Amino acid sequence: MNLVKPDSSYNQGQKPLVYSTIDANQPNGIGWYRDGENICYYQNSIKRKGGGFYHTLTFDLTFRNNNDEVYIAHCYPYTYSDSCELLNKLCTNETKDKIRKTILTKTLAGNDCEMVIITNFMSRPEEIAVRRAIILTSRVHPGESNASYLMHGTLEYLVSEDEGARYLRDNFVFKIIPMLNPDGVIVGNYRCSLSALDLNRQWSSPGMRLCPENYATKMMMRKTQDSRDILFYCDYHGHSRAKNLFMYGCSNMKADRLKERIFPLLFSKNSENFSLTTCNFAVQKARESTARVVMWKEFNLINSFTLETTFCGPTEGRYQDCHFTISILKECGRLFCKTLIDYASNEPKVREAIRELELLYPPPKVEEGLSSQ
Repeated sequence: MNLVKPDSSYNQGQKPLVYSTIDANQPNGIGWYRDGENICYYQNSIKRKGGGFYHTLTFDLTFRNNNDEVYIAHCYPYTYSDSCELLNKLCTNETKDKIRKTILTKTLAGNDCEMVIITNFMSRPEEIAVRRAIILTSRVHPGESNASYLMHGTLEYLVSEDEGARYLRDNFVFKIIPMLNPDGVIVGNYRCSLSALDLNRQWSSPGMRLCPENYATKMMMRKTQDSRDILFYCDYHGHSRAKNLFMYGCSNMKADRLKERIFPLLFSKNSENFSLTTCNFAVQKARESTARVVMWKEFNLINSFTLETTFCGPTEGRYQDCHFTISILKECGRLFCKTLIDYASNEPKVREAIRELELLYPPPKVEEGLSSQ
């Protein structure tokens, strides 16, 4: 009854996730599944202190078994332990030539905020020194666990023996923070950290005491930019209202006009679940302290994005009117990497993308009588 979003994808077909302990323990047991009927998200009569009203989510659920233990979730859980387990699995003695793990900082609760660095460490030092950096972050909002499954797919691909993954390791240095807000994830917050702050509104001037994760991330990026160019920044999120996979970017002016739209267009070519038309490149005042806007401004990055993933599903393609599954989310994370390959190495595709963007988004016409002034 205390929900604040004015709308929800529950009104567009999203169903809650259900986990039955009895069903899961059967020989051919199932894990999480979608269920629920008469689902409705609506404004209630409880007033908010800042004005407006709260919203309520209601649904009917019929339990399949007696004496069962049942869990209900907004999205597939992805815990701090899951993240640590994945990084421990990927970062071993056998893989240290391509991925290494470090502690970016300690959180308010003393938990490790981990970062991995991925590149071909077997190259000569002078080769590594000239590689551009790609910075990826995820899970600044604890409740957006779908973002972690995208990141899971991204990480697995980057350390794989796929030819494209080898190309990326040979040409770039990836610095990836898979879980920016471990404390919030551990205690079950939806949006905030233990400081009761939305960390994605603290990037302009993060304090080391209340926002150590933001502070350490920006320090890492400054040190990175001192030694190498940063090509790309992206922060993975989940979206509770819009469908599809899409991006928020930052519109560049004059000579760089449309350059920020090249990667999203290429992504839409690679993934049927990515919607270019849902993307937004406006820099709104209310978003000036978000990661994508701050990294764009302070680090002068053309490619600074928020990658949004619906809690529901796509509006087109094979999975239209279906929910994204864990396997689809991971595949989208892999396709993100394959789009990076196209962006960095496929000049014909990039040139074609620019031509298409110029047709889709022609420059504004100069008003008659002003062109000669």
